[in-house]
Order: sequence, then structure tokens, then C-alpha cells
Amino acid sequence: MRCSCHSTSHSNSSPRHTEAATAQREEWKMFIGGPGWDTTKKDLKDYFSKFGEIVDCTLKLDPITGRSRGFGFVLFKESESVDKVMDQKEHKLNGKVIDPKRAKAMKTKEPVKKIFVGGLSPDTTEEKIRESFGGFGEVESTELLMDKKTNKRRGFCFITFKEEELVKKIMEKKYHNVGHRKCEIKVSMSKEQYQHQQQ
Repeated sequence: MRCSCHSTSHSNSSPRHTEAATAQREEWKMFIGGPGWDTTKKDLKDYFSKFGEIVDCTLKLDPITGRSRGFGFVLFKESESVDKVMDQKEHKLNGKVIDPKRAKAMKTKEPVKKIFVGGLSPDTTEEKIRESFGGFGEVESTELLMDKKTNKRRGFCFITFKEEELVKKIMEKKYHNVGHRKCEIKVSMSKEQYQHQQQ
């Protein structure tokens, strides 16, 4: 009986302990934006180690080129190190200004309300696009791009909706018919949203 009680107590406290540890790690983690394409993980670690001991350092790389994708993460051993980084007005790495931020402050999720529609016929009108997707809900804006050389519309567009839920409904199917074309639909994320997803 005593063993059973002990086991229950241990399992109940464990998740709380894990959550606390995770929250604490977030306090010590920094998002590093803007490092040059030739920046290495060693460069990142060497620069930020002067602010305190580093537990982990990650530089997001392009899987094809193997070069930096322009952002990374640094996890310090102590929160004071993060404060020191934030206290310094400007940071330069390999001659390029970089932008370190507290990773926790970036955790607020932006709603994804924009989609990419590929495979459009060049003569597809904005009205036809709104007609094709308006059935899902209110369209806030459409963005049709022109080819500067031919002065014709390019074969894709962006659509922004009023609500994120509408995008989720649309994404239940990868392809939608617009006019007589079968078009591929993808979620369109801002650079910041994409970077958050990589954390």
C-alpha cells in the first residue's frame, strides 16, 4: 500500500517538474536573427560565449546548400547571460549586424490567415478567385502578381482571409478548382511565422 501511494505521488509531481524545467529553459534561450549565409555554428558559439556559458547552440541550415538559413538559437546556462546580451545595443557577427531576441518573447503565435494558390491560368480574374474561395468565408484581400516582362498575370496568387479557421478548412484539400484549372493550395507564412515553426 505504501509503495502504491509513493508511486502515485511521484507520477503527479513529475509532469509539473518537467513543465517548470521547460519554462526555465525558455528563459535562457535566445533566437538569433540575421547571421550571414557563411556563418557557422562555431562562429555563433564563439561570439555568444563571452556573455556566459552556452549549453546548446543551433544554426538552421539549408539542407541542399548546407549554408545558414539566416537564423539560429542559443541556450545559455543562466538567465543572467540573456540579460547581458539584451543590454548590449548592437551585435555584429562576421561584420554583419545580428538581432538576438528572447525566444520566450517570440512564442506568441501569429494566426495564419493567408494562402498561396498555384497553377492559375494567366487570364483568371480576381472576381473568379473570390468566387472560388468566398464560399469558405470572408476574403480580406487578394494579391495577383504581374510578370514585368510579359505584362501578364503570373500563375499564382495570395489570398488573405478574415479568420484563421477558414484557412484550416481550405487546407483539408490540397487542390481546388479555380475556373478550369486544378490549383495547388499552400499555407503562406511570414518569415517570422516560419522561424517560430522551426523552434
